[in-house]
Amino acid sequence: MLISVFFAIGALFLVLQTTLFHQLPGWIGSPDLLFLLIVFVALHLDLFKGAVIALLLGLIMDIFAGIFLGVYPLTYLLLFFLLKLILRHLALTDLIHQVVLALAGFLFASGVIYITVAVLAPESPPAWSWATMLLQMLILAVVCIPFFHLLQSLPALLAERRDKPFLSFKRRSGNRFRG
Repeated sequence: MLISVFFAIGALFLVLQTTLFHQLPGWIGSPDLLFLLIVFVALHLDLFKGAVIALLLGLIMDIFAGIFLGVYPLTYLLLFFLLKLILRHLALTDLIHQVVLALAGFLFASGVIYITVAVLAPESPPAWSWATMLLQMLILAVVCIPFFHLLQSLPALLAERRDKPFLSFKRRSGNRFRG
């Protein structure tokens, strides 16, 4: 259940990133919500469920915006396992520490994508701009805290909603027009 919910949220974020956020001016930047979802999954889910979500979202990211097939799944899985390894040895339960971990993970993921694409296409290496990278990191730092709060409240909302039916076709008793 939780895998399908995170997958649906990731697909929605991917559609937003590849359509709506590209319409924003370059100086504003665009938040990488899918990346933040991968970091959240690495921080809060177990190894198997998180790896499945990271792999599936990486494959879909490759379909939407991939340069070479397999770059995003490789990057997201490496990031996921690196964050799991770090969390195994450090207790990072405070939200501020998680933001710093997300920013370091963004640098790692961007570096992996840059190096992989530069090796696979040496005749046209991708552009690397520290100004763009710092803008992206600033946007991620601002968006990360409310984003993580929202996603942490998601299991409670799902548990509360699970008790209620999605659509109810029962006839109501009594007068519905009584004021």
